[in-house]
Amino acid sequence: MQGSSSISSSSVDAPTPRCHCGVRSPIRTAWKCDYPGRRFYGCSGYGTSRKCSFFQWYDPEPPPRYSDVIRRLLEANEGNRSENTELKKTRQELLDELRSLQHTLDETRADLEAAISASTAMEDNMLASVATTRRRGVLITALISAIILLVFYR
Repeated sequence: MQGSSSISSSSVDAPTPRCHCGVRSPIRTAWKCDYPGRRFYGCSGYGTSRKCSFFQWYDPEPPPRYSDVIRRLLEANEGNRSENTELKKTRQELLDELRSLQHTLDETRADLEAAISASTAMEDNMLASVATTRRRGVLITALISAIILLVFYR
């Protein structure tokens, strides 16, 4: 039998058959075969180094509709898993883009803060220069007034 199975616990009153290894065989459930959801007895060494081919159906064969419904549900589930994987990929891409934009924003903020600081320093220098120019202008005006007074009142 090809495909996947899972071990199920069951409270079966009937004796559990033993496989070719002599070990009690647990009830498993087929999912990826022609009988999805159908239970069977299989060797407990399935998937290990023991190569035992013991197999015996536990459930009677279900109606075809039953298998068809389960198969469609499994296909829908696989589609949902694929979509979920794609959404996780898209989410990761968006998170990476967000980190990149945050980094760019941080760099731009630092550049703006440096520009504001330089602009403030330049403004302070200009205000100091204007104050100095005014003081010099007042001094020059006073000197010119003094010269005019000296020239006319002499």
